[in-house]
Amino acid sequence: MTAQPTRRSARILALSTAVNKLSIPPSKSTFPSKSARASSAGRPKRKVQAANLDASATEDTGRSPKRRRMNAGAYTVRSKPDPQYTDPAFIAKAREEYRTTARNPLHAVPIWGRNPFKEMWKGHKFPDPKIHALPPMDPVGPLKRLNIRYRELSCVEVVRDENEEGVDYSSIFRVRYKGKGYILKLFHSTVIPDCVAECGPHKFAREKRAYERLLHHGVCAQGFVPMCYGWFELRVPKRSQWLRSFASDEKPPYALLIEDVADAETLSVLNISVPIAEQALLAAEHLHEAGVLHNDLLPRNTLVRRDGTVVIIDFDKASTWPHEDVDLLALKQEMQLCWCIYFAHMLTDQLMGLTPDEVSY
Repeated sequence: MTAQPTRRSARILALSTAVNKLSIPPSKSTFPSKSARASSAGRPKRKVQAANLDASATEDTGRSPKRRRMNAGAYTVRSKPDPQYTDPAFIAKAREEYRTTARNPLHAVPIWGRNPFKEMWKGHKFPDPKIHALPPMDPVGPLKRLNIRYRELSCVEVVRDENEEGVDYSSIFRVRYKGKGYILKLFHSTVIPDCVAECGPHKFAREKRAYERLLHHGVCAQGFVPMCYGWFELRVPKRSQWLRSFASDEKPPYALLIEDVADAETLSVLNISVPIAEQALLAAEHLHEAGVLHNDLLPRNTLVRRDGTVVIIDFDKASTWPHEDVDLLALKQEMQLCWCIYFAHMLTDQLMGLTPDEVSY
């Protein structure tokens, strides 16, 4: 069988060879602007569930509807696994070693090629302001404040309750509001004294800032991220059953009303494919172009729609420009990590026939 030639994106190859030579601040993001990238078949901005909420969430952007770029092949080094690693006997031996040692030996070999982001700025452990500072961005407007009362909401499903996990200081519910379905994300609004981890107010502030910039840059409108319609304080009755985790709070919890991507499922070793991995990297790149560093881009925060496009969720750990953590080196490192997760781990584990119960992500 003839080995497939390695296919590396010209864009990534140019970045990986030229970016190490930079000695002056770049005038633009490391990643090319949308206007400079080749665009193929896209899909129009999708309709959201409530036109009045959608308009209020995006009215300050002053931007025309955008089309989502579907071709994301620039991130792929190999579109098919290297044949030298796909021999059934070789895979069977690797599977046996994994089940004996809990270490997958195939993660260390370039089945899908070598990570194209690894060579970029490989000599930099820490960001250099002269090289890695992002250029100034436009100011963004505040996220719209909504006026929603408890009696206007009805719970359809408890997606995640803080009481069950005990560490997130937030809960997620699928709700009905004015006859339409949404995601309601609640954060405790009281700061816990001497708390080592970030509490509810900090997580809420991170997610709110991220959505303000994602809305402004059209990332929500293009479908890479759910639409966020606004925030509000929700007064929870003491006898509430579905919000009992918040019923005893001294202050009303902060709430975000978010689009429910009902036709999507969580990314896993069962549904990963090369095109889906490409779409996930494309979505991450659009986050970065908006100045948002997700900080938790794991499969659990990645949804796959029926059409194969990817939606990224949960921004309560995100850092948003001009936060000091957001620089070109940090954005590159997150892309490098994502490529490793999708290609070196998930696609490789799928090739070995591993199930979600046998992997750690």
